Formats: sequence, structure tokens, C-alpha cells
Amino acid sequence: MAYDKDQDGPLERYLRLLELIAAFPDRLALADVATLSDLPKTTAHRLLKGLVKADLAIGGQGGRAYSIGPRLSRILHATADTGWLETIARPILSNLAEVSGEACYLTKLVDSRVFVAASEAPEVRWRSYVQPGHEMPPHAAASAKAIIAYQPEDLVARALSADLPKLTANTCNDPEWIHEEYARVRERGHATCIGEVDEGLAAIAAPVLQRDGLVLYAVGMSGPLQRLMGNNLEQNISALSECAALLARKLSFGAKLASA
Repeated sequence: MAYDKDQDGPLERYLRLLELIAAFPDRLALADVATLSDLPKTTAHRLLKGLVKADLAIGGQGGRAYSIGPRLSRILHATADTGWLETIARPILSNLAEVSGEACYLTKLVDSRVFVAASEAPEVRWRSYVQPGHEMPPHAAASAKAIIAYQPEDLVARALSADLPKLTANTCNDPEWIHEEYARVRERGHATCIGEVDEGLAAIAAPVLQRDGLVLYAVGMSGPLQRLMGNNLEQNISALSECAALLARKLSFGAKLASA
């Protein structure tokens, strides 16, 4: 029996268009999508408009080609299967930990929460702070700030709607201060935690900026406050930034293979 595209439900049509866009990112205009999907141009336009409205796709304005949207990218990267992620990140983190002598780790965004995905620590006593699966508080942890600072307003609001406890005397849970801190992160290109999670412990983190402009990961470094924020601070920030750039290239490619 011949395939009858008219039997497709609305969800199936949306998914077919997403598959097309994913296969030809930044290359398909409305007319191309209509032709490849065997849909009337008006129908394709309506479906694409719905995908864009839901942040599952971007494009269309001014004849701009379509590509996968930020919401779908977050879903793909938030997969529970992190084996590929650790495989890619661990050698980079291991080298950074060896060079710096500090605990180094990769965190990832899952919905509006930030978790440690992989870590390497030369000193056993610092490993408990960066164990994979450990959740990072969005108002205090450097690696959480480095991710949440780059998210859309609705996601930031969800992240800050959770309980924001004062973990130490240095922790600030005032919403206005937190938003100002996020602005400082975007301005500097890195985040800090100075005794905000644990007395005497500090952390610095750099966002992993992907090719599509999303920040779904951050690479962090944690250690004794006086040592980490001392003479080697600028050197450590530079090393984190280099690692973040390297991870951006590898994680984008790894996520594409994992989703396939």
C-alpha cells in the first residue's frame, strides 16, 4: 500500500520538519522545506512558525534559513547517557588538574539545574566537592553561575525559584545581587565563588560557548581560597578559557554523534 502523508498527525509533521532541519542546518529556506517534505508552502510555513515559537527551531525571518533551536539543543545535551561526555572531557580535565594542581570538573545544564558531569582531582580531600552527579547551587557555585548567566530569562527565573540557602557567611541569595553577579560573569567571561559554598574554598569557572551560541556546560577549578585566588589566578583563568574553547569544539561534535 502506498504511503499516504495525509494520514500523518500534527506531531508527526512537526517531527519530520525537525529531522529535515537537523539534516541540513542553516541551509533550508521555506521553499526548500516545503519541497522536501511534500507539503504545501502555506502548511510548511505554519508548522515552521510553530517550531520557531516553541524555540525548537530558529530562522524564517527575512528569508533566513532554518536550524535547530536552543530548546531542542538543551534537550539533546541533557540526555542521561553521559558516557560519551566523560570520555571526551576526562583527558582535558586530567591535564588541567595536573598542570594547575587543583580539582577540575565539567558541569552541565539539565533543565534549569546544574550538575557535575565529570571531574579530576589530584588531591583526594577536594574530590567530594566535585563528584559527578553533585548539584551546584545557581546563586553560589562558580560553575553554575557560568552557565545560568547565559540562559534566557524564563530559565533563569526557574533556576532561582528553588530554595537558595545561605551556605556560608559569604553566600548572597538576594535576587537583585544574583542578577548583577550574572551580568559580571558575562562581562568578564568567567565566574567566581569566593567562600560562598564552603568556608575557605574557592572556585573559578568558564562557560563553554558552543558554535550555536548556547552555553550548556562550564569547566571549573576548585581549591583552597588563598591558593586559588592568589598569584596564579590569571594563569588559571587563562587555562580554563582555553579548556572551555577546546571542549566547545569536542562536545558539539560528540553531541551530534550521540544524538544520531
